[in-house]
Amino acid sequence: MIGREDEGNSDSTQNLGGLGLETYGNVWGEPSTSNRNTGSMDEDENAASDSDDNYIPHFDDNGSTHAMFPLHRTRSSQEVLIQQQDGVGGGSGLDMDVITGWLYNGPLQRAKYDDFSTIDWIYDNTKARHSKSELRARAQDKGRMGQLELMLDASKSWAVLLAVGVSMGLIATCISVSSQWLIDIKNGHCRTGFYLNRRFCCLNADDMCLDWVSWSEHLRVHWRWLDWLLQYLVFIFDAILFAGLSTYLVTEYAPYAAGQGIAEIKTIMSGFMMRKFLGLRTLGVKCVGVVLAVASGLSLGKEGTMVHIACCCCNVYTRMFSRIRGNEVKRRELLSAASAAGISVAFGSPIAGVLFSLEQVSYYFPAKTMWRSLFCAAVAAMTLKFFNPFRNGKLVSFQVTYDRTWDLFELWFFVAIGVICGVVGTFQNRLALYLMQYRQRSMLKNFARGEVVVVALVTAAISYLSVYLRADTVTLVSNLFTECTVQDTDGLCSRKDRAGNIFSLVLTSAIRVVLTSVACGLAVPAGMFMPSMGAGASIGRAFGMVVQTLYENHPTWRLFAACKPDVPCITPGVYALVGAASMLASTTRMTVTVVVIMFELSDALIYVLPIMLAVTVSKSIADSIDKDGYFEGIISLNGYPFLSMDQEYVLQGTSDELMVRASEMSVIGAHDETLRGMADMLETSPYSGFPVVKSKSTMSVAGYISRSDLQMVVDRALLSSVYSDSSTCCFLSRPQDSGDFARNMVDFRPWVDQTPITIYHNTDLNVVADTFRQLGLRYVLVTHFGILLGIITKKDIVRAVRMQSRNNYGRPSLISLISRSSLTRRWTGSPRTHSGQSSQPAGSLAALSSESHVL
Repeated sequence: MIGREDEGNSDSTQNLGGLGLETYGNVWGEPSTSNRNTGSMDEDENAASDSDDNYIPHFDDNGSTHAMFPLHRTRSSQEVLIQQQDGVGGGSGLDMDVITGWLYNGPLQRAKYDDFSTIDWIYDNTKARHSKSELRARAQDKGRMGQLELMLDASKSWAVLLAVGVSMGLIATCISVSSQWLIDIKNGHCRTGFYLNRRFCCLNADDMCLDWVSWSEHLRVHWRWLDWLLQYLVFIFDAILFAGLSTYLVTEYAPYAAGQGIAEIKTIMSGFMMRKFLGLRTLGVKCVGVVLAVASGLSLGKEGTMVHIACCCCNVYTRMFSRIRGNEVKRRELLSAASAAGISVAFGSPIAGVLFSLEQVSYYFPAKTMWRSLFCAAVAAMTLKFFNPFRNGKLVSFQVTYDRTWDLFELWFFVAIGVICGVVGTFQNRLALYLMQYRQRSMLKNFARGEVVVVALVTAAISYLSVYLRADTVTLVSNLFTECTVQDTDGLCSRKDRAGNIFSLVLTSAIRVVLTSVACGLAVPAGMFMPSMGAGASIGRAFGMVVQTLYENHPTWRLFAACKPDVPCITPGVYALVGAASMLASTTRMTVTVVVIMFELSDALIYVLPIMLAVTVSKSIADSIDKDGYFEGIISLNGYPFLSMDQEYVLQGTSDELMVRASEMSVIGAHDETLRGMADMLETSPYSGFPVVKSKSTMSVAGYISRSDLQMVVDRALLSSVYSDSSTCCFLSRPQDSGDFARNMVDFRPWVDQTPITIYHNTDLNVVADTFRQLGLRYVLVTHFGILLGIITKKDIVRAVRMQSRNNYGRPSLISLISRSSLTRRWTGSPRTHSGQSSQPAGSLAALSSESHVL
């Protein structure tokens, strides 16, 4: 059946060629070129189905349709359509011509993309180019008004990005202020205003803040042990309350809001369809849920989720413009640019946001997207600067500066930090992915809410016992980055308790790694950027304090010969900065983005080289242990059909070894099928698409039709009174077909791709994989001198890459085992394959992952 339309898609058009309801040259003078809407990624599950609606194309003043131009659509009842088909109201000959549409010679049409399917990059790109060419042609005829239309059309993309930038600045401000208030409310409240967090309450205080009172002071508890116990219980209660509310919102209203969302966005950017993942409901739950999750004290951060929120905002705004909404490639270009705004407001780093979009998120990144990303990131940063949520004139609360430079001998210490963080970051990824796999295969999958509450309880109970764990990750990182002055003699800057601080920091980093690994797979909307930076900063600060102790105890060592007497030589805060960058690089496998983030945070160009060195070493160590980072591990775990543009695949074999042979598929004869035969085939065949051949005896390739297109045409034809079960189906034109014989046929030609991508049967698999990656293909047909031999889909290439990876490593690694696991989350829709029915429950992504030919 026809997929449900996106909200507000009333002005996208459908070609009615499946019923023959199309315009063509001998009636209105020009070929019909009205387009099917390809749908969007955030379809509301409650949207009404359009399967019983019929649409009549709108024509211009000359009575002509325009090639690849979005036409207005009006609804017509089934009774009116049948009257038109039966010739009621006069003009039966014209109506019959409209129904058969036999002289159709317009461009390829597409039905709505199915959920968990792959878009057709070539089709959408061609559609966009034709649409732009038609718009320019019309503009030349209209003169100045036409030029104005061109300018307005070009400004739509910029309007969307402007709205995204302003929205992200406002959303980031609200999230930062509200999350900090909930974090502080676990310890006390402000006398002057309950709605004020500790920073705003004590904004004008010098040394002691009398306006902020703890809960024990509010209740006038004077016994020390009872004071500690009361604060401890309030801390745990609030953690359970906030975590429970967060997971309730996610599980009840928007399951897609769970997690960080970057792995899914990477997959969507590669052409995968995940409806409702970028919807309005997901956006609302994500914004509220991340505040509660961070305030609960779980070892998670809000920074990574900003990318998902920015993409949701962009997707919502694109609904306003039909030309953008109806083209999935254009939508992804804007999503790539919008993702930069997420990092821009998360770290106060607009340049890093642009690099993040290029390095981590984007699959298709044309040159114009770079400028759009910079524009969107800059607008978001300026909006955040305008609201000034931290009241310090900075874009983030932990932005720091350093007064002194570094010495050459310290490079060896920075390399050592990179090595340590590379190993620790890889361990954190492995542990987190292993626990995700365990959840999916154990009974924990049925107790998502209870698991969140238990983890929040344990985390709060452990964290309160340590001052470093009790503080939220933003405050912890800010303190670890801060340079000690001569007047600072307490806390991290205490010389008397330096050994105890070093031990506490090492223990804090170890516990933080474990808690982050446990919390990453919970059903709450949060990420792992800031917790990973916190663990790395703890390691770096402890390492720097060790080096500082060595220098103070042995200043005459040759190693410290470059240090000047009576001048601080070692700055532990710099080591914390290097450790945070190294840890973030080892977990995410980002390089340039991390360096720029740290540079914009420290505001010191002199530390770029140490950070670059440590990041390079950390990523190299992590890559030598595991090729995939955290996001790629989630993609493998969930079985998403993703081919990375960064990795270089080495596959053994040829296309005929990987293809599904034609004898194992359902093949359609161009003129040999009946309407009832097509309906029966759809009921019994689980395939995502069907090759079309000129004759089943010759198996000469004539085209390809997707299941959604075929299903749509068959369903509407069966509803029509014009056709019967024995009506012949036509998938390819023949010169001798005309007259009454042609009028009884159901015309499938507008929906058949008559120029599918084909490859020779002995083509090297590496060439096939590069073809899929570079062109964004859904499938290729394997032929021998035009004779159909089989088909290869994107899912086949993904599975071949994973199998080859396991073979190269010998024994299956943890990541390899994870890639074979199935996702137990239930999904809407039923995946269809070229290799038979799935043994997994229908509608789950486990079924999609277990099959090899989902398009």
